[in-house]
Amino acid sequence: MSIQGLQFVNGQGDEQHLGGNIAEGDPRTYAPSVWDYVIKRFAIKSVLDIGSGLGFAANYFHNAGIQTLAVEGFPFNVTHSVFPALHQDITKSPILCKVDFVHCQEVVEHIEEEFLDNLLSSLSCGRFILITHAVPGQGGHHHVNEQPAEYWVNHLRRYSCELLEEDTMRVRRLAANDGAVYLAQNGLLFANRSRL
Repeated sequence: MSIQGLQFVNGQGDEQHLGGNIAEGDPRTYAPSVWDYVIKRFAIKSVLDIGSGLGFAANYFHNAGIQTLAVEGFPFNVTHSVFPALHQDITKSPILCKVDFVHCQEVVEHIEEEFLDNLLSSLSCGRFILITHAVPGQGGHHHVNEQPAEYWVNHLRRYSCELLEEDTMRVRRLAANDGAVYLAQNGLLFANRSRL
């Protein structure tokens, strides 16, 4: 499959849940204005990039002087990443660490509900959490958990995470200027009240 000359790679068979992405990296997820805003606004010193893909966000954070841990489940991405990534399938076990910021773009819709606690535990490693989510009917490769924003707000609230509405709106405006359509349309920024 290709769109506008870009080639997609997808997990097959028992790796379908690991998603897929554009082989050269997805320009619609690259959001330097958003990342700069979050880094400066919340004095970010460490980041966990869950579902780091080909590592472009992780590389950006690292080059900004942020301690960066990239975690990716799809073997193709781990092998081809521009930033070293730890290979871990979040459906098998959560990621356990403490960081200032968790970045998670184009991941949550690939995680079946039975593994939701692994995902939420991993997201709540951060003081601040930025996710994108696919909405019902959006469609996509192995989108098994397309949900409205309220679903994620309610589930993350169980982990003491609160939606930062004003910051979310700023992030969406910045993302739109960057051409980062997923963040612009469905980005959500949370504060983890148990970590502040």
